[in-house]
Amino acid sequence: MSQSKPSIFKRLPGKLWAFLKFIPFYALEMILSSSILANDILRPKKDFKHGIVAYKLDLKSETAILAFVNLISMTPGSLSVDLSPDRKILYIHSMYLEDPEKFMRDVKLNFEKRIREVFE
Repeated sequence: MSQSKPSIFKRLPGKLWAFLKFIPFYALEMILSSSILANDILRPKKDFKHGIVAYKLDLKSETAILAFVNLISMTPGSLSVDLSPDRKILYIHSMYLEDPEKFMRDVKLNFEKRIREVFE
């Protein structure tokens, strides 16, 4: 006998818990990134590096990708620029791109992982 996936209602408590954990994480991210951005506006420094990275997405569902793209764009200092037609590469502009590999690793471990927990 094959086992089927549990219905969405059976999975809801886990997803609800993931969403409730996501809210304070995102609020803190907004506060921290807004503070850094405000500091740069008030005391501009010309030595920060900005750029665009081609970020490989592991998300599969349209809802998860949409949530991720919006999360990146709503975080001060970063912006979703374009999504490849196959929905596997997201181009992200960052105002603070000292180390592109570290930036992508941080996005993968902090943002994409949490979006996956909530939406996939």
